[in-house]
Amino acid sequence: MNACHFCGGELKEELTTFLHEDHGKMWLVRNVPAFVCMQCGEKEFSRTVTRQILSLLKRPPSPAEILQVPAYDMTM
Repeated sequence: MNACHFCGGELKEELTTFLHEDHGKMWLVRNVPAFVCMQCGEKEFSRTVTRQILSLLKRPPSPAEILQVPAYDMTM
């Protein structure tokens, strides 16, 4: 992966946070290796990392931390 598929910017390999919403639940996975665009911030994950994330979300272990996050609704 050399260039961002969205803007053509340079991709840099770094650790990032993966956020996923499913049936009203939010899942946050920290320290996920990804290719991050230095221009637009888009994140691209390798097939291996994607498989690891999907496997983790199917049978999540005990979380390292429980977060309290405010939620806002733009329709109100």
